Amino acid sequence: MNSPKQLKDLKKLMELIEDYKKMIYEYNKLITGSGYRLKPIHIVTKRHGGKTIKYVYVGRYWYKVIYSGKRGNVSRVKWIYIGRSKPDSKLPDPPTSPVEGVVLKIVNGKTYIKLNKSSGKGFC
Repeated sequence: MNSPKQLKDLKKLMELIEDYKKMIYEYNKLITGSGYRLKPIHIVTKRHGGKTIKYVYVGRYWYKVIYSGKRGNVSRVKWIYIGRSKPDSKLPDPPTSPVEGVVLKIVNGKTYIKLNKSSGKGFC
């Protein structure tokens, strides 16, 4: 388990991430019809040596959304990763992230935080 101070810091970080997610969802409403979507987080799960490690990357991740019809009542959608840069200069600038580049690493219920690359700090 994380210490009480770490849990307090983690709670503050999660609040920032939640606020950022809301800004991105509003931005996605603004660009509806462009065929692009911006995701505020990307989650990768890896299994290593009997442990499950979850990485949560916070930033701006662009996807092209392709609708390929319906199957029953369910829309079939393909998400194609485009990159971290805005794919079309005609799109308005996305909101800036107060937590750009932060990575959360979760191992056995304990969360480690890696600050953005410019800070040069590893997981703490």
